[in-house]
Amino acid sequence: MKSALALLALLPFNFLFSLWAPQQLQKHSAAQEFEQIRPLPAPGEQLRGLYMTSHTASTPRGLELADEFAEVGGNMIVFDIQDASGRLAYPSRIPTSIDLDNYNDQIEDLPALVRELHRRGFYVVARYVLFNNRYLANRTPNWGLKIKGTNTPLTTNEGVIWLDPGNPQLLDYLADVGREIALSGVDEIQFDYVRFPSGFRNQGYTGDDHLERHEVITNSVAHLGRELHLLGTKVSLDIFGIAVWDNVSWKVVGQNIGELGKHVDAIYPMPYPSHFGPGWGGHKNPADEPYFFVQETSKKFVEGVAGTNTEIRPWFQAFTMRVTNYGPWYIQEQQKAADDIALPGWVLWNARNDYAVPFAALRGKQNLTES
Repeated sequence: MKSALALLALLPFNFLFSLWAPQQLQKHSAAQEFEQIRPLPAPGEQLRGLYMTSHTASTPRGLELADEFAEVGGNMIVFDIQDASGRLAYPSRIPTSIDLDNYNDQIEDLPALVRELHRRGFYVVARYVLFNNRYLANRTPNWGLKIKGTNTPLTTNEGVIWLDPGNPQLLDYLADVGREIALSGVDEIQFDYVRFPSGFRNQGYTGDDHLERHEVITNSVAHLGRELHLLGTKVSLDIFGIAVWDNVSWKVVGQNIGELGKHVDAIYPMPYPSHFGPGWGGHKNPADEPYFFVQETSKKFVEGVAGTNTEIRPWFQAFTMRVTNYGPWYIQEQQKAADDIALPGWVLWNARNDYAVPFAALRGKQNLTES
């Protein structure tokens, strides 16, 4: 008994404060078990995902969209728990969140939403934007990047101040939030913007006198991953596809794929063809070559994490940007690219959550195009 109390004394107060979540889960799990609508994905089954904003996920439309997706083979939902605009999408009970007003009630009952998605047969992923957060950077300037050698906040061309990935106080807070999210019952927490901003050489960050950017990012991911794995929650990262096409981009933003792969369960490359410039890979308009860019980028990621158990699950471009003739074929080509190299999963991305064309593609229809 004494040893157990001693262990509790070592745990952060914020973590203990968030222990309400498992009580909520336990209270509902027995009642929900027999109401399962669809089976959850079996171990080893390919994960086929769809992205939702926190707003969509919090409305009846979110569950309607999920059901439509299930009808065409979907079994994973990725929804925003915090995007780059700022605050957490649920009423966080962590004291620091309350002090910073870093919460809202868009998703009023996070555990209930997770339970409902599980009941509908979905693997549930919470997308959590980390270091590109203008709200926290403005509320806590000491957590932000500085112009190197000064105490002046480093501001991007868009007027955004990024958070310092090496700041220990920031990392402790992010870990507390991660634990609170994990205790809601999500299967996986997907970290996005786990990097430095591009285009700046004079970035001042914690440890910049002895640590390279990629070492700082890897250390932060290792810390967060370790904390969440203790709770049995999987951890993943979003990374731009271009990061593996040269030997420069990853150094600028600090994302060493091989090292990061040692600390996470999955990496979600963003190989959107529209994001490659004209002539890239020998293609006049890369946006019109979905098969090539999804497959070749994914192959490079698979090679990058060789020797780890990290899964590569690419994002599919489900939007029209720079595409000459966007339609169901575009989604089908990306799916074929992933299936041809036996990737264990993929996710559809449309910022507006408009999935009429992807659903038509997954039904095998060719007569619907996006207006």
